[in-house]
Amino acid sequence: MFATVPPPPQRLLVFARLPELGRVKTRLASAIGDERALAVYEAMLRELMASIGESTPETEIEFLWVPTPQANGELLRRAFAHYTVAMQTGNDLSERLSMAFSERFFFHRTEKIIAIGVDDPVLPRALIDDAFGLLDSCEYVVGPAKDGGYYLVGCRAGAFDPDVFTGIEWGTSRVLAETLQKIRALGSTMALLPERYDIDTVEDLERFEREQHALT
Repeated sequence: MFATVPPPPQRLLVFARLPELGRVKTRLASAIGDERALAVYEAMLRELMASIGESTPETEIEFLWVPTPQANGELLRRAFAHYTVAMQTGNDLSERLSMAFSERFFFHRTEKIIAIGVDDPVLPRALIDDAFGLLDSCEYVVGPAKDGGYYLVGCRAGAFDPDVFTGIEWGTSRVLAETLQKIRALGSTMALLPERYDIDTVEDLERFEREQHALT
């Protein structure tokens, strides 16, 4: 008889893009050029991996990549050997988030899921662990960003409703407000994390490099 190893009860999903010239940090690239924007994004990716650490028996970390011709699954598995890797599925961000949560709750029997991006490269693992802990006493957890979006969103099994991600004006300052309104409309309980800022603009990058360190 072989003992069955139960899957980790928690899953951290990192939504990311393969570092490709002209395909990453496009808002930033309009001001600093595609080549420097790519270098900044690569540095952000490295910073984030160092900040969040590796998977544990309690928490599996999974990188979800936007499909491109260069996003070869085997290549990604070698390059990101410390993490589970998969491709994002869906036609837009609403669908990609909804499908990622739904599939992992249903097929993997995950108990808690948190999703983040790469725009906050020094997001502390301790804050992520705190967010997972909050899901013991509430159904959703959200990390507000200063630009009106959010840097983290999470949910526990049994409470997830795909409608949370539908009809959101992605890329605008309305994202956070619309998402919180959706959660309240469901009658779900939620917790808010401390506000942080993303790196989307030159001003964001300059602030980060003043407060942290250079990214290139």
